[in-house]
Amino acid sequence: MPFLTCDLGAEQPLLDADVIGVGSNRDPAAPFLDTVTVQGQAVVPVDLVNIGHWLRLLLGAPTTTGTSPNFIHSFGSGAATLPSNSVEIGFPDVPSYDVCTGVRADTLEIDYSPSGPATANFGLMGQGSTRGASSSGGTPVSAAYTVFNKAQGSISRAGSPLAQVTGARMTYANGMEMVRTIRADRRVEGVDPGIARATGQVTARFADTTLLTQAQNGTAAEFAFAYTIDANRSLTFTLHEVYLALAKTPIEGPAGVEASFEFRAAFNATATRMMTAVLRNEQAAAVYA
Repeated sequence: MPFLTCDLGAEQPLLDADVIGVGSNRDPAAPFLDTVTVQGQAVVPVDLVNIGHWLRLLLGAPTTTGTSPNFIHSFGSGAATLPSNSVEIGFPDVPSYDVCTGVRADTLEIDYSPSGPATANFGLMGQGSTRGASSSGGTPVSAAYTVFNKAQGSISRAGSPLAQVTGARMTYANGMEMVRTIRADRRVEGVDPGIARATGQVTARFADTTLLTQAQNGTAAEFAFAYTIDANRSLTFTLHEVYLALAKTPIEGPAGVEASFEFRAAFNATATRMMTAVLRNEQAAAVYA
């Protein structure tokens, strides 16, 4: 799996023992180990194939339609149950291989701007970790690597392109919570999903009042954030019911005026969900099952 940075791993902090009278002075007693926690961030490129595996971890298995070589994978928010995976992080030169088990994706953050590589930041949480001197992953197979870039991005509102946007940020969270129970191995029992939320920000030049009017009226609109190579190769995040916070239009000098609108998405009765992620590529349904 291609990635830029990853700090997923196990931590077990030391806690102070506030015991008096162990010795004849003020020196502390020996500390003790707390519960093992496994969490971290993985920053990955937004590419045509591998991003589907991360979306499956975040949203669950997709519904796949289409025919070869043009498949359409639809991932929906709010699933009652979410999958977990074992993630192995290997350091072959040491050698050391860290297998994090019970890993679930808690958050996704994507930034949109006019230029640069397209990347996604996934927040991960797991149950346990085991280190060894050899890999347990067998013989890995790398998928064809076709990456999106930010110049291929677009943002639309109510089906129409949103003009004059200089930047945007979208964050999706599963509201994961570690379940701490009494266990001999000091691990957490698991990671349970909570209320899903989709939030973010859209920054646009103040060329018209489209976003300002929506914010003032407190109405909702559908927003879509997309990366597109062609008609059969794209990734689109659609937030079906988006509410905007009222934003100021500050004048900060002789350049153009920009306004940054914070947004929150909600469940939409027509779409029966808050968010849909649609990935179009050449991969069959079994790849993300």
